[in-house]
Amino acid sequence: MRITVRFMSQLQVLAGTGEAAVELSAGATAADLFQLLRESFPDIFPLAEQAIVMANHKIVAPETGLQDGDQVMLLQLLGGG
Repeated sequence: MRITVRFMSQLQVLAGTGEAAVELSAGATAADLFQLLRESFPDIFPLAEQAIVMANHKIVAPETGLQDGDQVMLLQLLGGG
């Protein structure tokens, strides 16, 4: 199945792109996606491990199943004051 991944903020800079299309096996989870991203975009880690993961505009947990055509966004947590 094909998933579109959007990298936001500093993750975009580290990935060298704002968006990537990746192929995953049917039944893959958000955790499976992270493993693939770790191999394909190693420079986004460990920052990506602290990112908010959204699939189709909803925050998802690592065990959440993904579907063909899903759009996943990795949002960097920002702090300040």
